[in-house]
Amino acid sequence: MKPEPRIADLAGPLLVALLAGDERGADGVFRRAVERGADPALLARDLVQVALDEVGRLWEKGEIGIAEEHLATALASRTFLAHAARGKAPALGAPRLVLTCLAGEFHELGARLVAEIGRSEGWQVELLGANVPRDSALDYVAMRRPEAVGLSLSLAGHVVEAAAMIRRIRAIAPGAKVLAGGVALRRDPALEDLTGADACLTDPVVLRNWFRQNRPARRAMRPPALRKRAPTRVH
Repeated sequence: MKPEPRIADLAGPLLVALLAGDERGADGVFRRAVERGADPALLARDLVQVALDEVGRLWEKGEIGIAEEHLATALASRTFLAHAARGKAPALGAPRLVLTCLAGEFHELGARLVAEIGRSEGWQVELLGANVPRDSALDYVAMRRPEAVGLSLSLAGHVVEAAAMIRRIRAIAPGAKVLAGGVALRRDPALEDLTGADACLTDPVVLRNWFRQNRPARRAMRPPALRKRAPTRVH
């Protein structure tokens, strides 16, 4: 097996660029990583996670303000997507992943990283974004009939809601694999068993390998299920 490209030495220059608001510098760091052969999973693990973990630590210590933290996060997201989203669109019949943040979760960068990793591995990813109400997400899952559903949570207090959501997903989409991830699970792996998910994946490279190992055969070309509508009354 070909060894993974080494790009960890670029995390420091990326951090400097993010804190300075230097988009050209950040873009150059990602470009060098891609030239070394890094895929989206490596970009996410060895650059984005490492740099933003340090940004978070600096914010917690009061060495930077919330404005700098938000700027760094936005810049990391923009430059990651610019380099990660250059692959081909998934083929017709590719397995589908519905990816969503729980209600009350406003941090969607992790879900965006997962989406691009999934797409790079040939999955059709439908990202619903941040703060999605439970019933809306469940209606969408029931309609789209995906092979997998991913939940992103950054707050440990939302693990109970994640577990309730996963129980409902299993009822309406019994064939779908359910994944969970996010900062909350990365910081406290003991929470993983409480979710009831098929897999809790917080390392982007491990996630990439899961996509490869669990990629089903081409899905049947079937239309999505339609929502049931109440009959129209005739007056």
